[in-house]
Amino acid sequence: MGPLLAAFAAEFHELIEPIDEGTFDDWGYAFRMVRGSTDRLSCHSSGTAIDLNATKHPLGKSGTFAAEKVPMLRALAKKYGLKWGGDYVNRKDEMHFEVEISAVKAAELIKKLQLI
Repeated sequence: MGPLLAAFAAEFHELIEPIDEGTFDDWGYAFRMVRGSTDRLSCHSSGTAIDLNATKHPLGKSGTFAAEKVPMLRALAKKYGLKWGGDYVNRKDEMHFEVEISAVKAAELIKKLQLI
């Protein structure tokens, strides 16, 4: 999943907003539970999720991206087989992007996008 997440982050940096330099608020792998859960592992635990510019887009906040960037953000996530936490129904997580396709589909997409 690494090539998908890395390529997404590069385009996010270029097209949506710069990924902060000097601010350590961009995360990937972390073996932990979903925030607030005691029995459900986070997608970060499998290395299938990243958080970008977390201090600008805190957990639970909505509307943290410029409205004109949201359609492009969704399209970019879809291009790489990702789900955006800003589309969660119960608790928005606009910093969060996670792989939502199978390993087989991910391998096919990586090949199609020529990421390796």
